[in-house]
Amino acid sequence: MKTLFASGCALRAYKPELVSRMAAFLEREGIIDGTYEICCKSTQSIDEDTLLIDCCPGCSHMFDSLPNVRVISLWKILSDTDFPFPDYHGRKMSIHDACHARGRNSSEMQQSARAICKRMNIDLLEPERTGDNTPCCGGSAKNVAERKKMAAERAAQLPHRDVVLYCTGCVRSFSVTEAHPHHLLDLIFQEDTEGLTIPTP
Repeated sequence: MKTLFASGCALRAYKPELVSRMAAFLEREGIIDGTYEICCKSTQSIDEDTLLIDCCPGCSHMFDSLPNVRVISLWKILSDTDFPFPDYHGRKMSIHDACHARGRNSSEMQQSARAICKRMNIDLLEPERTGDNTPCCGGSAKNVAERKKMAAERAAQLPHRDVVLYCTGCVRSFSVTEAHPHHLLDLIFQEDTEGLTIPTP
């Protein structure tokens, strides 16, 4: 079986250098045979008997429907390695679960993201509505105004303004609220999460 790291278009566009560093680690550890950089929405087929290591909930949702292709979360893979995780010394943060990380593959992506936070000594404060019951950050909104409203409502529900995210779409939404978004990949490499703009029609 061929194993490929599929970071997703959004994350490669956001922090290509971090994606490259992660791919290099996975290669050094003998975990992957290469990378998969074709958009998940492409009609191009993937070879049968392929394992995709994925860190984008949206891509995971798309790949999961393909025959003879297995998908596993990057966070799950990393939690079982000797990756040199930083120590945040019990820093308190909230966590928000992405829409595409619910129901179908929730136990793996949700729980492995939390396992990574534990490895980094982050003290997670769970919102009242979390996991499969997490409301949308606003990414599903029909327009920018509605998205900002939904994002502000969700931000107000967080027990701590610092929030761990593992979806660039969620980062975009929380970037226009009073919350302080932290993408999980940024936390792993001790980088600040840059506010992403919400695209307008």
